Amino acid sequence: MRGRLVILSGPLCGESVPLNGATTAIGRDPSSQLSIPDHLMSRRHCAVESADGHFTLRDLGSANGTFVNGIPVREHALAHGDRIRAGDSVFLFLHSEGDAQPADADESGADDLTTRIPAENVSRARPAGGADVSSAVATELLSGRMTWQSHDMVGDTPAMRDVYDCIRKVAGSDCTVLIRGETGTGKELAARAVHDNSARARRPFVAINCAALTEPLLESELFGHEKGAFTGALALKKGRLESADGGTLFLDEVGDLAPSLQAKLLRALQHREFERVGGTRTIKVDVRVIAATNLDLEAAVAAGRFRQDLWYRLNVVSLTMPPLRDRRGDIPRLAAHFAAKYARGRRAELSRDAVDALCAYDWPGNVRELENAVERAVVLGSSERIMVGDLPQSITGHAAGSVSPDAPFHRGVMDTKRKLVLDAIDRTGGNYTAAARLLGINPTYLHRLLKNLGLRDASVRR
Repeated sequence: MRGRLVILSGPLCGESVPLNGATTAIGRDPSSQLSIPDHLMSRRHCAVESADGHFTLRDLGSANGTFVNGIPVREHALAHGDRIRAGDSVFLFLHSEGDAQPADADESGADDLTTRIPAENVSRARPAGGADVSSAVATELLSGRMTWQSHDMVGDTPAMRDVYDCIRKVAGSDCTVLIRGETGTGKELAARAVHDNSARARRPFVAINCAALTEPLLESELFGHEKGAFTGALALKKGRLESADGGTLFLDEVGDLAPSLQAKLLRALQHREFERVGGTRTIKVDVRVIAATNLDLEAAVAAGRFRQDLWYRLNVVSLTMPPLRDRRGDIPRLAAHFAAKYARGRRAELSRDAVDALCAYDWPGNVRELENAVERAVVLGSSERIMVGDLPQSITGHAAGSVSPDAPFHRGVMDTKRKLVLDAIDRTGGNYTAAARLLGINPTYLHRLLKNLGLRDASVRR
């Protein structure tokens, strides 16, 4: 079986490149087997090597890196369906019997190194984001042998594979999805992945943070307002719900909605219709809703802070984003991804000690905190290697082996943590959510602290 690269975006978008030789060099250099006039690509950027029917991608010391499925690589054994990015160009690697003949190959099967796919075939299918797909890719899509994953999430641990599998299953339907997880776990990325892999991918993805605005402003942002509806309403304004017509509306931090807005949102979800603020005309929309929260909505329903009927309407399918501490195997890959992202054309590798320190940390801020830490290390680092000293001290202080569990310092820190946690639980009458708010931490993290500090039974007795 022969391999082939289909160019999805970049200067040669729409071309299909058979990998006939032992090596196919890719770069700006005119002598490269695949020469691409891309200013973000190095003269000798990367190469695909073939041996015994297997294909390996190698980065040739490029300035901006080579990525496979969003992950920076130096050497990678290619698999059917892998997506390669080099500079501004994206390639799809195909390696199956069904991709052996390009759309315009002659009957003898002879073809040039680069074969242009006819425009009428290019339009047969398009991935999320609007990049063109050649007829070879269209055939793969239509035959069901290949599915698109156009997401920006990085990770391959079992926890993340479960997330990808859930996204794949729900993307094809129009059901409402509730994405749960701590702050910084990537809930919006998951929402965008559901949208990008759905039939609505070519329509708008509109996001709104329900915790970022006051109730009157949020109502206006969500539903829009008529001219003169209130002081300062000088013109008609369409809301996010109306702007998302035909596409997806993402409601971030939906647990923070005020009760009056919960009722209005419920009606909009039930009937897909609403009125603008100050208006009387009913507006109908065709919109898919994806919501996200870091709160325990079941507890909020039990406490009367969140409508039970709205909870049922939102929780058709529930997807939980795992905290970073529960997917530690992804930390090195994530760190390398962020280092390449912020290196801006220069090399930024992580030392073994730096990776060990990152893996030992508990990450209360999850992937967002990791990204910020790596960006800081890249910006402030004095060499091409990110050392432990380049990382924030809040992280390096937790490095494995940096403090013995029996050391007086460690015992003092643990005792202080226990006192603070038990104090907060006492002051809130045993309400864990309120205690977490008092401590300024996520309720899920509070439960983890109780377990790690051996306080679960003690807190119940108190």
